[in-house]
Amino acid sequence: MSAIRVIMLLLVMFLVACTNRSTPTTDLTNRQWQLIELEGQPPLPLEQALSIAFDSTGRISGFAGCNSFSGDYHINGTTITLSNVAMTLIACADDAVTSQEMMFHQALQAVTQYELDAGTLTLRDENGAVRLRFQAF
Repeated sequence: MSAIRVIMLLLVMFLVACTNRSTPTTDLTNRQWQLIELEGQPPLPLEQALSIAFDSTGRISGFAGCNSFSGDYHINGTTITLSNVAMTLIACADDAVTSQEMMFHQALQAVTQYELDAGTLTLRDENGAVRLRFQAF
């Protein structure tokens, strides 16, 4: 096989590998995302913002209002699967914060799609409805 054919074959293999990857994108990973919208509403102003982070190994972590959470994620195209999401069990002193935290957790469980646009992460459910929106910080 000629050197040009080998190079072309390697280039095609590289391009296929890049387009078929199911690993996290660098725009999503290794940065903090602060919640700016929950079920169409801005979150309650708290001392610590609700947040999520995606690491490059397929793990998520964040803060939901009173409790921290962690779990796993997997990306394939614009599809995202969150699994094994667990939260600490600290009781919130404020009922409104407790309600918001429950909504946040339910929204995370419903997420099936993601979209990145200019530092904004939008998480949607299977019907395409926006459940959560975050801003990079």
